[in-house]
Amino acid sequence: MPISQRSFVSPARMLLAALSVAVISGCATNYPSGSTQQEARYVLNTDAAKLLSDESLNSFLSEAPASGILNLARSPWGDNVEIVADESYLAASGRECRKLRVVAAGGISARTALVCETPNGWVNQRLVTEADTQTNMQVVEGRY
Repeated sequence: MPISQRSFVSPARMLLAALSVAVISGCATNYPSGSTQQEARYVLNTDAAKLLSDESLNSFLSEAPASGILNLARSPWGDNVEIVADESYLAASGRECRKLRVVAAGGISARTALVCETPNGWVNQRLVTEADTQTNMQVVEGRY
């Protein structure tokens, strides 16, 4: 007994219609809009990082836009330095962190530093890769 073409086409059309509805509803899902900031879901609590005690530095790190600059007479990275903040990001530890370019007086050399925010303020973090073992900073020649 041959299968009628009409009985075969009808289920195929129904399946195609159901798939189309599923795709369209998936595309119409309302995703969060606005800020791209992510919420910290996990924070590492057993960290030996040093808290930055300078209030102006803490304020700068919290509020400065990417490429913001702060000149400091005294800092954890030396005296008479220019701090250039990169954009903040959510680290694997769950903390908001920022890479910094620390430019020595005269602009001869720059170092990279890493700071992360904690409930008590910003802390100087150890760089995981390419770190200078004495200063915990990456050495880079000139400004960048």
